[in-house]
Amino acid sequence: MKQKLFFILLTIIFLLFRICVKAQANRLEDGKLYTELAAMDSAVFANVYSCNTAKNETFFTDDIEFYHDKGGVTKTKRKLVDQLRENFCGEGKTKLRRELIKGSMQVYPINNYGAVQMGDHRFYITEKGKEVLSGVAKFIHVWKYENGDPIGTGWRISRVFSYDHNSPDANASANSGELYQTISSKDSELFRAFNAHDIEQLKTFFSEDLEFYDDKSGLTNYEQTNHNFKKMFDQNNGIKRDLIANSMEVYPIKDYGAIEIGKHRFCHIENARLPDGQGKNDCGEFPFIILWQNQGGSWKVSRVISYNH
Repeated sequence: MKQKLFFILLTIIFLLFRICVKAQANRLEDGKLYTELAAMDSAVFANVYSCNTAKNETFFTDDIEFYHDKGGVTKTKRKLVDQLRENFCGEGKTKLRRELIKGSMQVYPINNYGAVQMGDHRFYITEKGKEVLSGVAKFIHVWKYENGDPIGTGWRISRVFSYDHNSPDANASANSGELYQTISSKDSELFRAFNAHDIEQLKTFFSEDLEFYDDKSGLTNYEQTNHNFKKMFDQNNGIKRDLIANSMEVYPIKDYGAIEIGKHRFCHIENARLPDGQGKNDCGEFPFIILWQNQGGSWKVSRVISYNH
């Protein structure tokens, strides 16, 4: 009996050791990712407002999409780099410097794709030889990692969301107003279909060019995303979503739509198919980012980032 108890205790200790080692490895991996993207962030903004067009081209994927609350949407590397040159190169053009706000940067992996980086930054302009603070803003960068790239880093920015641009002393609200109420209503409709497990209704909320970035399952398109939701609903585990109160923020994207940021809770019955029906309710809270496109008055989800699961 003592020998059996000793064996059980030894097994438990071994399992706990493995869990601790795995957790430590994950922390080291996340730390490495953060360090890599912090270095890339510094490199990008040390060059992006310069006139080194060839260098700037190395930071972006060919199909980059740039969503800006004031300037609207820019697509493709060629158009973005041309805009940077036109706005910041040459005599009389704005001299701009960007500063990452210390402690604001967050980085999360996206499986089989890369990572999402977000944070806050300040912008300074030079006027009459003197640098002055011109504004503050928030950003989200989706980074794609590709092995074997010619400059050796592997990292390229593929999607940018640049929003909440304000003067340093502004007191703007992201949880009130007409746009907020519109997106709040669309969010409720979207997840009413989700909670009803109505895949056909859920599909109607997605644009045909949907991109769904998930930290666990990677990047999926319209068809793949709908397939994943159907597979989820077919488990019949009663999964439900609730928006966390007061977590939602909404920002406009000029001539496109809006970006919604918040946290939500998902609950399902663990082991729901067990004969004894003793499965317990399993819940988790996660952050999300949803890009809404206004298609002539019809709001569609075009980009989703689901992370930190």
